Amino acid sequence: MRASLTKATTAVIGIATFFVLAVAALAIVLVRDSRESALADGKAQAERFVTGAQAAVNRSFLGVDVLLASIDSLLGLQTMQLDWLEAPLANKLIEGATRQNLLVRSVALVDAEGTVVASSDASDTGQAMALPLGFVTEALEQQVSTLLVSNPVVSPSSSEPVLYFARHVRLADGHKLLAVAEVQVNLITAILVQGADISQLEATLERNNGTMLASVPAQESISGTQLQPALGMTSATPEAQEMPSRLSKRPAVVARRGMLYGSLLITASIPLDTVLAEWRSESKMIGGVALTFILVIVVAGVVGLRYLHRMGQAQRAITLAKTTMDQALESMESGFLLLDAQRCVVSWNRRYLEIYPWQRRLIAPGMSFERMLTNTAHELLGDASDDERKTWIASRMDMLSQHLHSHERVLPNGNVIEITERATPDGGVVIVYQDVTRLRQATAEIEQLAFYDPLTGLPNRRLLTDRLQQAITACTRNGRRGALLFMDLDHFKTLNDTLGHDVGDLLLQQVAQRVKACVREADTVARLGGDEFVVMLLDLSLDPLEAAQQAQMVGDNILHSLNQPYLLNGTQYRSSCSVGAALFGDTHQASAELLKQADIAMYQVKNAGRNALCFFDPQMLAAIQNRADLESDLRHALTAQQFELHYQLQTTDQGVPVGAEALVRWRHPQRGLVSPQQFIGLAEDTGLILPLGHWVMQTACAQLTAWQATPDKAALQLSVNVSARQFRQVDFVEQVRGILRDSGANPNLLKLELTESLVLDNVQDTIAKMKQLKATGVRFSMDDFGTGHSSLTYLTQLPLDQLKIDQSFIHNIGVHASDAVIVQTIIGMANTLGLEVIAEGVETEAQRDFLAAHGCHLCQGYLFAKPLPVVEFEAMLLLHEITV
Repeated sequence: MRASLTKATTAVIGIATFFVLAVAALAIVLVRDSRESALADGKAQAERFVTGAQAAVNRSFLGVDVLLASIDSLLGLQTMQLDWLEAPLANKLIEGATRQNLLVRSVALVDAEGTVVASSDASDTGQAMALPLGFVTEALEQQVSTLLVSNPVVSPSSSEPVLYFARHVRLADGHKLLAVAEVQVNLITAILVQGADISQLEATLERNNGTMLASVPAQESISGTQLQPALGMTSATPEAQEMPSRLSKRPAVVARRGMLYGSLLITASIPLDTVLAEWRSESKMIGGVALTFILVIVVAGVVGLRYLHRMGQAQRAITLAKTTMDQALESMESGFLLLDAQRCVVSWNRRYLEIYPWQRRLIAPGMSFERMLTNTAHELLGDASDDERKTWIASRMDMLSQHLHSHERVLPNGNVIEITERATPDGGVVIVYQDVTRLRQATAEIEQLAFYDPLTGLPNRRLLTDRLQQAITACTRNGRRGALLFMDLDHFKTLNDTLGHDVGDLLLQQVAQRVKACVREADTVARLGGDEFVVMLLDLSLDPLEAAQQAQMVGDNILHSLNQPYLLNGTQYRSSCSVGAALFGDTHQASAELLKQADIAMYQVKNAGRNALCFFDPQMLAAIQNRADLESDLRHALTAQQFELHYQLQTTDQGVPVGAEALVRWRHPQRGLVSPQQFIGLAEDTGLILPLGHWVMQTACAQLTAWQATPDKAALQLSVNVSARQFRQVDFVEQVRGILRDSGANPNLLKLELTESLVLDNVQDTIAKMKQLKATGVRFSMDDFGTGHSSLTYLTQLPLDQLKIDQSFIHNIGVHASDAVIVQTIIGMANTLGLEVIAEGVETEAQRDFLAAHGCHLCQGYLFAKPLPVVEFEAMLLLHEITV
């Protein structure tokens, strides 16, 4: 005994020491993790700010760039000489253009000596413009006219720091003029930090070599000087880093982003004092809480030791008083009662009195068991009459005469006791009382799991199928109708992905409650899994029309109830539901078939826009079967070589062929020529687009090789559409390289067309694959440009060669003015970024002339040629050669 107490004391001390050390270690880990989290948050905040500032300043600088680039066409400088320029008229035109850009204070045209030729401020004409030394020469010596930004200088007119933006323009006689815009530095800094609310933030606009152009807070004393280190000249990663801030040189997290104009970048510095301010408060709180826990553990350890000491004294006293029989009985987990041949009590154990606590005051050696039963009858049968109690006691005494008997009894506290009675050799009875409450609960839980959904408590698919089959049989026999409502929550996956599965589970539980409230007790509401619920309605009208109306009414009530707002962890959320309905009772059918019909009807609602109820129509099943047949035919078509490529001519606006787009066609032996609109989507859904896309790539490259052998076709380019699923393959780059290698096709003549959604889905992966293929010579075109949501930042990062204007914009030229503006904008953007631009869907001369007038000289459409098989395409090329 003493040894066990010593071990217990040692254990208490050890456990207390362990927990003290664990709390201290946990506090240290929390403080460390909290600091890392604070640094991560600070870096993320700096990166978010610099990304937003990058986009805002890029837009502003692009506006200045577009303004300067438009001076050429505004004044028609390419068609005149310097002495032809009418200064008064030019001043007014420049002034009008300048007023449209709030960032620009003035715009001027200056010659190589810096003399103002024309200006938005007419008084400056003929005077020398105070530009930074060498700025005019540097701008005029550029081979290609691009935007050049000066170092900050003080404007003579406003005495404020300004930046000069310049592009050169070429006159008809070869001379160059410089279009210069003056922008106040304080306007740029206002754009740089607009909407930012970061304590002690330092933001700079600087060159790659560290030359500072603008800063917040303003630092005129170091404006134009080189900051160290020059972030644009280092190989460091673009993520935020811990380093001295750009202005005050305090320890800080610094983020940077390059701008659309490659020599410029934006930085943001947040001092570590700001980043870690909240962490210091949290560290103090964690230390206080840890110290409190340690004190509690120490106190608990002391109390535990004192308790062990007292318990040891009590155990030693009890041990001295116990007998061997008592030890044996007390060791039993079950209750024990021994009766002699006269049915009187001989002995019992503690567990028996725990099960029957009301016997404590009555039980004693020699006590009649019948009297004890009378006491038990008053506890268990409190509302029964005397006669009923006597009958129960007599029945219980009769059981004692059996040599072996077992039965169960439920006590007032809910516990289930299994009573086993066995006769002894001397005529007595041994009664064992076993608590089987947990066993019975486990049995009930097993049954619950087998037939009920654990999340909502509703019947599961197994129980629903059983009830549904019984209902179908009953309805077929009595002639009444029933209905099955198959429900699927709309956009439930989006909720799970955005708010988490725990919130999704809350929604499912509330949906279950609402649906149950909309039906009768006799009806069944079940959950099949996920966000699918089924309602089985019974005892509807004998008339099919009235039964359908009754089911419609219940379905409408359910839809109305599910459309009401939900409160999920404090967040208000709205949801809707698509319901498919199927009646049963007129014929005997399998439950699986009925569920299938309701499921088909539900998907009809999904396709029609969701949040409605639709009854099953046999035509739906036919449509699904037709899709299945089409899928089967599509799989067969791949092995039977039923696909062929047609080629649509791509030409200049003068009709000179430059290439073609390869378009897949399916020549079905029974269906005829199947439109891609009928099978491309199905191929995407089933994954058949992968072998189909591989075949298209192989066939197109083989055709390129064939054309390379013919001098009149050797320079033709071939565009091939690539699906998102095909491009996302891990080995896509190796596939294309292998096809080019095996076919011998010139990679420079292969152009892969990608959609906006594809390239923006995973930008970094897309850029990596495009660069790998670009290294082999493959070119890239962005298909259907303008219909998606392209990011200008990503557009400048993608190694594209061409933008293809979507035909929806081309068709509306001359119909919707906004579409014409969009087309002009796309052409201007492509020219600014140095990208080739082509328009698809050109069908009229007016469309071609509009495109040519605005700088798009590559076209594709029915005006020039329809998609043709290769033989007809080559014959058409020959006709083009004769015509040209």
